[in-house]
Amino acid sequence: MKTKPAKLEKKSRKKLYIGLLGIMIIAIMVGSALDLWKSEDGEGAYEYKGLTFAQTDAGWIAFKPDGTQILIMTNPAELANLTVPYVNIDKLNAYSKVYVAFNPKERVRTAMNEFFRFIDVQPLTVPACTEDNEQCADMPIKDCKDAGSGVGVLLFREANQTEISFNNDCLVIQGKDLTKVVDKIVMERIA
Repeated sequence: MKTKPAKLEKKSRKKLYIGLLGIMIIAIMVGSALDLWKSEDGEGAYEYKGLTFAQTDAGWIAFKPDGTQILIMTNPAELANLTVPYVNIDKLNAYSKVYVAFNPKERVRTAMNEFFRFIDVQPLTVPACTEDNEQCADMPIKDCKDAGSGVGVLLFREANQTEISFNNDCLVIQGKDLTKVVDKIVMERIA
């Protein structure tokens, strides 16, 4: 019985491994494509005001007809049932300075990031606290009573009741899930 030289046997194994690797790569690509098609059919995708949002690890993404990307944190299906009053947020741009007031002990930072990612506020924005605490040592203490004379206040706060109001140079955005409230404001402005 003749045995193959070691060199030929090594080449055969190498070809086998390369072939198996190629099959695995093709299987992964086909599986990924099938998963994308499945999500477009409903699971992980949602249409909201003419935009189709797909779920990603970073949130929910859609593209406007002009190609502009919209990435929100909240499932658009949850936004459909949320009602927020219309408030002309663009009035913030009429001030020379806007204090962005919040309590660092509340979970408002994600909502604030969402707000400023989508809504362009032109004047100087100054972070401020709504109450004095150790995390506010280097920030001014501001609330709605400090608004006026060309200075606006944008107040984010957690509360049981959802409220969006713009009175006396002060925009108040409050609620239990502020990120959801801000995403709804953003969606109303975009769509």
